[in-house]
Amino acid sequence: MAMIEVDHITKRYREVDALKGISLSVRQGTVFGFLGPNGAGKTTLMRILAGLIEPTSGNFRINGVANEAMKKHVGYLAQQPSFYPWMTGRELLRFSGKLYGMASTEIEQRISELLELCGMQHAADRKIGGYSGGMLQRLGIAQAILHRPRVTLLDEPASALDPVGRKDVLDLITRLREETTIFMSSHILEDVQRVCDEVAIISQGSIILHENMKSLLESHARPYMSLRFATSSGACAFLTLLESQSVVGVVESDFKVAIAEADYHKKYSQIMRMLAEHDLQLDSISRQAETLEDVFMHHIKEERKHA
Repeated sequence: MAMIEVDHITKRYREVDALKGISLSVRQGTVFGFLGPNGAGKTTLMRILAGLIEPTSGNFRINGVANEAMKKHVGYLAQQPSFYPWMTGRELLRFSGKLYGMASTEIEQRISELLELCGMQHAADRKIGGYSGGMLQRLGIAQAILHRPRVTLLDEPASALDPVGRKDVLDLITRLREETTIFMSSHILEDVQRVCDEVAIISQGSIILHENMKSLLESHARPYMSLRFATSSGACAFLTLLESQSVVGVVESDFKVAIAEADYHKKYSQIMRMLAEHDLQLDSISRQAETLEDVFMHHIKEERKHA
């Protein structure tokens, strides 16, 4: 079942087309990663889905519902959430529950659930002004899902956090998939690869790729062999020798050369002989799996070539 359906949405600001006919579908129970460089249109689409701004044209549905009625099905965490610093975390959630129109008993029960889920019990009655960045993000997520939305929109939920805060928020997102469909943007591609089931890449207002994460990595990300040499001159000499064997080598660093795994095994005997004949000293050989970041950079570069 499609929980988010976007149909040819455009958004124009004077002379700028922020979104150019975006269409996509997100299945129920999915953690969906929405990627793109700065200014690509990520936040614009998320604000449209949250009902904060209107599209210039096109339409969308959340849980099969369009227009004002869909807002009750959506939770939203902005990229830089702002809370009343004089409130405690519990007071903010209680205040938010009233704005959502929830009954008092339901609010208190839900607050207890979320404080435990988000690991905020110890800070619930402290002033928000004293919260760390990670605590603010977890409180923001709790506020976004307080009313049990079918869809939760998270705009860069971990981008400003330290490694510990990031891990806490990502672990929380993984647990949340059991009760809500998550649509998240991020420029930390390692985070997206870790928690998302599907991913779409937007560039210059258009979707250039939309695929299941597992299939994407299997079809686009090819493993390679990384050869580290004792000297940078050794790496350069090896790169030149590879050309004589019609093998494409890529410089990873001053001391490292990467070769596609298939080419490495196919030309293994010739490669080993070259290393011995030219006395090129290797420090290590390791197999590397390309990442979502490699796929992302490849598609963005290709898109800009043809723009």
